[in-house]
Amino acid sequence: MHDTQNLKQRTAKGFFWAALSNGTQQVVMMLIGIVLARRLAVSDYGMVAMLTAFSVIAGNLQESGFTSALCVKREATHADFNAVFWFNLLVSLALYAVLFACAPLIADFNATPQLTLLGRVSFLGFVLSSLGTAQVAWLFRALMVRQKTTSQVLASLVSGAVGLTAAGCGAGCWSLVWMDLAYKGCHTALVWYHSPWRPSLHIDLRPAFAMFGFGSRLLVSNLLTTLNAQLLQTLLGHFYPASQVGQYSQANKWNTMGYSLLTSMVGNVAQPVLAGVNDERERQLRIFRKMLRFTAMLAFPALGGFALIAPEFIPLVIGDKWSTCVPYLQTLCVAGAFIPVCQVYSNLLISKGASGLYLCSTAVFLLCQLAGVLWLSSQGIGPLLYWVTSLQVLWLFVWHGFARRFTQLPLRALLSDLCPFFLTALLALAAGYGLSQYTGNALLRLFVKVAAAVAVYAGGMYWLRIDIWQEGVQFVMRKFKRGGDAGV
Repeated sequence: MHDTQNLKQRTAKGFFWAALSNGTQQVVMMLIGIVLARRLAVSDYGMVAMLTAFSVIAGNLQESGFTSALCVKREATHADFNAVFWFNLLVSLALYAVLFACAPLIADFNATPQLTLLGRVSFLGFVLSSLGTAQVAWLFRALMVRQKTTSQVLASLVSGAVGLTAAGCGAGCWSLVWMDLAYKGCHTALVWYHSPWRPSLHIDLRPAFAMFGFGSRLLVSNLLTTLNAQLLQTLLGHFYPASQVGQYSQANKWNTMGYSLLTSMVGNVAQPVLAGVNDERERQLRIFRKMLRFTAMLAFPALGGFALIAPEFIPLVIGDKWSTCVPYLQTLCVAGAFIPVCQVYSNLLISKGASGLYLCSTAVFLLCQLAGVLWLSSQGIGPLLYWVTSLQVLWLFVWHGFARRFTQLPLRALLSDLCPFFLTALLALAAGYGLSQYTGNALLRLFVKVAAAVAVYAGGMYWLRIDIWQEGVQFVMRKFKRGGDAGV
């Protein structure tokens, strides 16, 4: 009983700190993003977007799935962490040399000569990140969510100051590059500060190779996940002009900002918690279903609400020049609402050591998405987004099918867990949209949409007596009450 309560408290504390820290980080990045979007040209975002996939893929290659491998390993020794540290550093240096040489080819593919130098500088980012991978894994395994996410928040503040300063000096697209490098360098320094683990100069990569069987499948899966997320952004630079790619990039950035708050919050806690109860099947299933409900409770209204307010939010906040991205953002938000829920499933598979199933699901999704891109590329960005969004919604049920061998959870149980939140969110969004039609001013219409949707959704949760909602409200109230008492 004591162990159950301790795990529950650690999980709740992890969710709270992840939500608070990631929420703070997203607000910081949102404010910085607003200023930069107003100062920079649409094509500046387009050029950086053409390079993003290469940096992220290289980052996945140097990480090689070792963070998760160290997390699920029963006994992780200094030798394990040391091998991972040196493996990541050596691989990242080799990858940088390859991408340095390939930068002119990337520029030619996108018919943008400026990408050669831009890429060679921006690719330094994954080398900086490689220096902190082992430290991040140590914090992740120890469930030190507060330290991990605090590092992200402080790094966001520093990088934001760098980006805004560069933009103020007229650096254009380089502002985004310097901001990214500042974030990765600062974040690496901070996780070194928070983690007590330090590498030794004795280089023995054998423990890393021993974990590579599990990690390699995660590596391929992570690469495919990156391709899933970045495929459109990479290929659009070949099919469409930089200004149109920039519009998509801006929509994708805001959508990612919305759902990554939830995926980061869940990802920081779900995998180590689920791995910690691998030997208790019924208990793990209860925790898994509770995480599903918690994620759906937040994801459906948050991303749906963002789609609702996008027509007013985008022009008011970052300017009319970005209005073209509004329908892109609304479509992406539908997919974004399901991504955090799917991630709970992926965390379960990884905690069970089923990296092969995770790889299979991710690979088939990529193939389906690629088929849609080849089929619909001549139809414009809109139809491509409809295809990708439909796939993302459908893939929730594919994840459920893969995970059922571990959970024995029938489809009707999944629907009973998710439908109350999905249907209540739809009702709340309909109420917000309907009431807003009686207001002409854009700012007032935005306020009415938010107020009406929040009121209807909260009222629906109370009326349906949703346990996870009541537990969440009580937990937050206790936290604020303790904070208030401490202040007194």
